Amino acid sequence: MTGAGVTIIDIARALGISKTAVSSALHGSGRVSDATRARVLAQAEAMGYVSNRAAQRLRGGQHGAIGLQIPPDVRELAFYMEFAFGVADAAAEAGSDLLLLAAPGASRRSRPAIDGLLSIDPTPEHFPPMLAGLGDVPVVAVGEYRGPERERVTAWIAADHRGLVREVLDELERRGAGSPALVALPSDREPLWASDVTAGYSEWCAERGIDPLVLRSEIDADADALDALLERAAAGGRDGIVWVAQGWVLRAIAVEAVRGAQRFVMATMATEPASAHLVGVDLRPRAYGRAAAALLLRAIDGASAPGEHLVHEARLVAPPVH
Repeated sequence: MTGAGVTIIDIARALGISKTAVSSALHGSGRVSDATRARVLAQAEAMGYVSNRAAQRLRGGQHGAIGLQIPPDVRELAFYMEFAFGVADAAAEAGSDLLLLAAPGASRRSRPAIDGLLSIDPTPEHFPPMLAGLGDVPVVAVGEYRGPERERVTAWIAADHRGLVREVLDELERRGAGSPALVALPSDREPLWASDVTAGYSEWCAERGIDPLVLRSEIDADADALDALLERAAAGGRDGIVWVAQGWVLRAIAVEAVRGAQRFVMATMATEPASAHLVGVDLRPRAYGRAAAALLLRAIDGASAPGEHLVHEARLVAPPVH
């Protein structure tokens, strides 16, 4: 069999491997070895394989673009920019364009010409309005989503934030901070991953007989707001602080420096280049974006399992103690 009738299943049978491995190799998801990817690509070329996306596009059934939705209050953070670059890389390799969806569905003038949507950190506040007018396109959530219209989520990918915060807390404990506080996002607007961080923190504290101290902050907290949080942590007898959102920890350290104080061992759940000298979590945003885009492209091709869940590998950053 050759030509447009060749499917992923045909290639898998010819090579004696799973259709998931073939799909991953064709879409560059990084879940197969280089040798397997080379075999799959060679077999696909020999059989004249044309992806569902390409074939449907030729028939006028697809647009050749994927959409990316980023919450409006975090677009200036480095993580989301690097994530978007990773999505763009994967989309380009697959021959697709990338469209950033900035406006809620109700305010759009026309239906976006996309074949699928990546929704980052979906929340009940932003997710349902974003879906308006998109039609029945596959949706991949970056971070699990359990709110209204969750049935629209085709698949999702997330890091193990609950486990990662425990690794961070263990590292702070090794550095002498045995009673840390957690600075989290407002509870009515935090995505599920951030709730998982809070849950992991509370579990860690309970295992050690420590009363958890969860402080809440807006993402754009100014110096006065951060100073107030630091004072609350000090008043609570805390010797360390884990900051959930990217950018907070560096501003907090600057506030402490102005006061001439160094009262806490600090960590962040989302490192950036400037905070690489601190304990934290490297979410590997560019690789995260590539993996999320690959999952969406498989969903568009009909090659992902319903409700598929991938765990993105993030890494603890623990610089030497000087």
